[in-house]
Amino acid sequence: MKVGKYEVEVSHLERIYFPKSKITKGDLLDYYAAIANIMVPYMKDRPLTMHRFPEGILGEEFYQKNAPDYFPDWILREPIKKENGEKVNYVVCNNAATLVYIANQGCITPHLFLSKVDKLGYPDRLIFDLDPSDNNFKKVQKVAALLKKMLKELGLEPFVMTTGSRGLHIWVALRRIHTYDEVKEFAFWCAQQLVHKNPTLCTTEVRKDLRGTKVFIDWLRNAFGQTGVAPYAVRAKTGAPVATPITWQEALATTMLPQKYTIKDLLTLVKRNDPWKNFNKKKFSLKDMM
Repeated sequence: MKVGKYEVEVSHLERIYFPKSKITKGDLLDYYAAIANIMVPYMKDRPLTMHRFPEGILGEEFYQKNAPDYFPDWILREPIKKENGEKVNYVVCNNAATLVYIANQGCITPHLFLSKVDKLGYPDRLIFDLDPSDNNFKKVQKVAALLKKMLKELGLEPFVMTTGSRGLHIWVALRRIHTYDEVKEFAFWCAQQLVHKNPTLCTTEVRKDLRGTKVFIDWLRNAFGQTGVAPYAVRAKTGAPVATPITWQEALATTMLPQKYTIKDLLTLVKRNDPWKNFNKKKFSLKDMM
């Protein structure tokens, strides 16, 4: 495939990746090639983890951080040291060709660092992952509305997206002046405040067996080395749902579902105004709130 100025070698385009909906690997590559103009700006300069399914969603799956030696030279890598001193060469997706190339490697879902390579220890995104314990999306919407209200009262501007799985992600753009530990501490404080006021609705309990039917407010993604699913990424679920940035009005509507948009809604997603286009316009400091 010719993608931008690069030739991307593709293979097995007819392979069925999503059996129930008969969506092929070729369909996945076409989706990523078409959505790249909107999606890549959210991915630029960030190390990513590849969630790979080389045979499709019913086959073997694995997370891969290190870029193999056979990846072409034009794919950017960022070497990051692990605690044991070993280096991991993360892929950095700064163009459409890289996105299509990793999709051809069976990466259905790219997951991104919350910081950029030039200031790796200082995230510019704060993320809350609202995860239901009982598939009740109405509860997720309730918690999302409460969290939005709380963050607004603190002077922050929250953005929301479907996860393409079961819940919602809520993001805030940050100035790059806080360490991961500070951001995580603040996220945990916010989550605790909500749980304190709504103890029957939500929880910060990490153990699934202790959550009951409550919505888990996952603040743990705000740690170094943790990742968040990329906006507009496809999820490895039946129907190929997409993690989709949406407006708050849409997020809280009675018709909203966490897997509402799929790769078959590509034209809708490409043609509409990106609800997150102002995401990076105002970045916040948490110093006053700490």
